[in-house]
Amino acid sequence: MTLQPIRSIVVGTDFSPPAATALGWASAIARAHGASLTLVHAYLKQDHELSPEETRAALAGLAAVETEHGLQVRVEMRDGAAAAVVSTVAKECGADLLVIGSRGRNPISRVFLGSVADATLKQVALPTLVVHPGDAVRAPRTTNLLVGTDFSPESNRAAEFAMRLAAPREQATVGLLVATLLPGPFTGLEMPAVPMVEPGETEAPAREALARRVKELAGNGVRVEGLTCPGSPVEAIRDVAEQRKADVIVVGTTAPSGAARVLLGSVATDLVHQADRPVLIVR
Repeated sequence: MTLQPIRSIVVGTDFSPPAATALGWASAIARAHGASLTLVHAYLKQDHELSPEETRAALAGLAAVETEHGLQVRVEMRDGAAAAVVSTVAKECGADLLVIGSRGRNPISRVFLGSVADATLKQVALPTLVVHPGDAVRAPRTTNLLVGTDFSPESNRAAEFAMRLAAPREQATVGLLVATLLPGPFTGLEMPAVPMVEPGETEAPAREALARRVKELAGNGVRVEGLTCPGSPVEAIRDVAEQRKADVIVVGTTAPSGAARVLLGSVATDLVHQADRPVLIVR
């Protein structure tokens, strides 16, 4: 498998601390990949205490700092709801990755970025990295990634994108994790995102399938490891992420159409809200 470089990254900002954390992560990834960076802000007059001119100046200030880091930076400020604006700009840019913050708010904008993150995840089809307030104290690294997998096309795409994200880093590792116990059948609107094995499947077949998948992904300068853990998908991912001190959790889910607009994959949703580290959603 040939790994395609990440060339274009979009990051949404409302000037809140979590948005600043998202920008820090986006900037670090852009520098590692030599990617361009686009800063996006949705401007609704009723949600702002700044004028359009003042808001543009604030965005220009953020862009100037990133330009000093050697990045090619664009700024987009458009009228409209945040999720719709970010989604539209990301699509127009042909972005490889979108980065957003969760639960951000400050006097400049009365919009909670947590709800914006939820809405954006239901609209955007490209890989989206969600960072949390606590991620401000983490070094923005992508050398140690944990991918939940059930060997579905969605989780396979998640693993492949994790390889792309890790590729420029020296001694990068991607762990593929299968949870070997299920809490019960899923009856919601969308199949669980990741990771699961069929009911009754033992750890041995899971390890065999993992070994095959590891072999498929090997040979790209990134170390790939197959992992199993008993427990429910969310519990297994969170536990192993903590044990391995993973930089980022990566999960796959279906494209945002139909029922997916109503309900993001259950595991992906739970991880976005519960994980103590960045979560990358790949479709």
